Amino acid sequence: PVPFHAPPCPPHFPTFPQIQHTNTEQKGTNPLMSSEEEISAAVNARKGKVAGMLSGDKTSALRVALTDPPVTSKNPDTKAINCNTVGDVITAVGESDIDSVIEKLEMAECDVLMKYIYKLLGDTSHSDKSGVMLKWHAKLLKKTGMGSIVRSMTDRKTV
Repeated sequence: PVPFHAPPCPPHFPTFPQIQHTNTEQKGTNPLMSSEEEISAAVNARKGKVAGMLSGDKTSALRVALTDPPVTSKNPDTKAINCNTVGDVITAVGESDIDSVIEKLEMAECDVLMKYIYKLLGDTSHSDKSGVMLKWHAKLLKKTGMGSIVRSMTDRKTV
């Protein structure tokens, strides 16, 4: 057998820039996370914007409602406001237009929409809209397949 000889190490290894670490515990906030007030303000602004869009292009209204869901919020009221905003758009879309709206959505938007459909189906205050939600679910499933259901149920970031 021939003995194994490792190749010689290069004279110097590349150096990497030093990463500056900040002590976020000392400040009390995480600079990457928005505050509850900022999240709530964004959700309320989105609600107003979507309400103004409902008389026009429903696809654009749904896209705005699905943009940046408040997954980091700990406030259930903030999450409920955004959920109701999505629900308002879903119920405003006519049954004959559901397919065309869903076809214009990106896959990530479809995953977020699936989360909201499940949340709306589980909310007793929206039980009168469950038929509409099930129609959306069936048509969304047709586009995305089972993957969207799995992703929406296993994602720890709740809407």
